[in-house]
Amino acid sequence: MRLKMKWFRAFMCVSLMLALLALPGKAFAEERGCTVTIPTSVEVTGTSAPSDTEFEVVLAGLDSEVPMPEKRSGTVKGSGQVILGPVTYTVPGDYHYRISQKVGNAEGYTYDTSVYTVTVRVVNGEDGGLTAEVWAVKDGGSDKVEEILFSNQYKAPEEPKKPEEPKKPAAPTTAPQTGDEAHVRLFAALLAISVLVMILLGFRQRREDRRFN
Repeated sequence: MRLKMKWFRAFMCVSLMLALLALPGKAFAEERGCTVTIPTSVEVTGTSAPSDTEFEVVLAGLDSEVPMPEKRSGTVKGSGQVILGPVTYTVPGDYHYRISQKVGNAEGYTYDTSVYTVTVRVVNGEDGGLTAEVWAVKDGGSDKVEEILFSNQYKAPEEPKKPEEPKKPAAPTTAPQTGDEAHVRLFAALLAISVLVMILLGFRQRREDRRFN
């Protein structure tokens, strides 16, 4: 009976020691972690683009229990960089996100509607902590991209066309009609000669009539 009690006490002491040794390790596992930020870029192409137009990049989780930052979006005026995060991870695993640009209504802009799927792979590090690897794939593709980029195009609105002024009528040109005047003068001369000949013939006829009478 005494032998059984000794074995029982020894078993309880060993169990208690193992539990005490396990507690610091568990606390350390809960405290360890790694932090990740995700850089994105926005660019504007086109001439005379306004410099005060804001663009917003949005982060959304694709997993049910994916860690999320307090601020899930960022804005930039014109071309620039938007840093999403930081996001803290305490458990190894693969975490998936979707990053897109919010389509605005600024005049003259064509917004980039690309969507990127981002994977954050968290693994145990050699020092007992956690390390993370981050990569992104653009929707419609299969290769990892070098950067998450949204390229917006700007085209200045066309100015309204000014109404055309009515054309002034061209001044009439009166070219001398030399040919027509020559014909008129010739006709008048012939008419005068004919009248003169008729008068002369009339006088001659009268003279002959008087002569024979």
